[in-house]
Amino acid sequence: MELTGKDGEIKMAEDKMIIKKHSAMIQTNVKELTLTQRKLINYLILIAQRTGKKELYKTTIANIKESCNIGKTENIDLKEQLKKLADIKIEFNHVNKDKNEVWQIISLLASAEVIQNTGQVEFEFSVKLLDKVLNPSIYAPLSVSLISGLKSSYSIVLYEFLRDYIGSPLVPKLLVEEFRNLMGIKNFEYSSFKDFKKRVLDIAVKEVNDKTDIRCEYLLIKEHGNRYSHIQFTVSKQDFQLMLGYNQTIKEEEYKPVENKSKHLPQEIIESIPEKHRTRAIIELITKHLDKGTEYIVSNIKYTTKNTPEKFGAYLNQAFEIDYASHDRESEIKLKVKTEKIVKHKAEAAKKIISDRIKTEKKLEIMRQLPDKELEKLRERAITIIKKESPGNEFALSASLVEMKMADLHVSDHEIEKYSSNDLD
Repeated sequence: MELTGKDGEIKMAEDKMIIKKHSAMIQTNVKELTLTQRKLINYLILIAQRTGKKELYKTTIANIKESCNIGKTENIDLKEQLKKLADIKIEFNHVNKDKNEVWQIISLLASAEVIQNTGQVEFEFSVKLLDKVLNPSIYAPLSVSLISGLKSSYSIVLYEFLRDYIGSPLVPKLLVEEFRNLMGIKNFEYSSFKDFKKRVLDIAVKEVNDKTDIRCEYLLIKEHGNRYSHIQFTVSKQDFQLMLGYNQTIKEEEYKPVENKSKHLPQEIIESIPEKHRTRAIIELITKHLDKGTEYIVSNIKYTTKNTPEKFGAYLNQAFEIDYASHDRESEIKLKVKTEKIVKHKAEAAKKIISDRIKTEKKLEIMRQLPDKELEKLRERAITIIKKESPGNEFALSASLVEMKMADLHVSDHEIEKYSSNDLD
């Protein structure tokens, strides 16, 4: 739901706060951008895309703070962030992903003004940047509200980068140095790989997995010598996020080991009894029910302990007779079966991803070796076909999907040519 506020400013619900961010604005090596600035530029893009083409855009300090989750920032700090955005320049075609683009360098903001005593903010993009903001040729769909909840700038960069490849089984393999540049890490920062992995890579991966709609994993690769040279990411939607909550080892309480004076009792049973109840009377009671099995005994001891009765022995005897813990054991069995299914499903999915990735990588490598003119023709065909197949779908023209369609078209053309040639023979 979109609401128009004073002076035509657009306000929207969280589920509408989706932007189409140009891939070159994601895959950039701008090292100066802070956490707040990364959130801020996304919000300004949102205002522009929801408003349409204008020379000047309007919002308020209050809405910026709320939408970017920077409520503690003082107004003077926010002004400083806007000022720095006007000073920071972005280099387009940095990763050379969009073959149609020529090299460009553009300031992130042309101007910004905080109107005194009103809380209103007016800003503008340069003509060249505005065209990329409003009409990105290749882009990733991003949630401004989701990104606002991230606390690490590295997490934002990683999320935006991987979100660009959510529709593809293959994320480009990155040199470690390329990834450092993408993260905006200066040359003198985290020079030790161990430090870089702990303070940048692992923190970003954990926060992305914990707080976003995607799940990612990575593999460190040594191609020459003993130093890691590349990072290979995999990314998928969080389809199993809720189910994985069940995929945890069922932990028994740890108890201090004691001497087993009754040699015929399994140690597992002895250790399940709270230390203060390891008495002769309890041991004798348990012995009477040993024919029911260790699992039966242990589960009912735990059930009794969980309910902390005043008369532990009497309650435990009743538990053995009636089997109070039957439901708990059934739940554990169901949980175990569910966990095994999830693990099996994940293993099969991972195997398929690897297989698809190898096939995809071959197709992409062959396609990327084509001359620029052929690549441009393939890209135009791919975009035309995608628009026909998915009219009105703003996600269908993401960079990864366009490139995949190009590779498929090239393979298809090659197969047709091969068939025609054989037919003539």
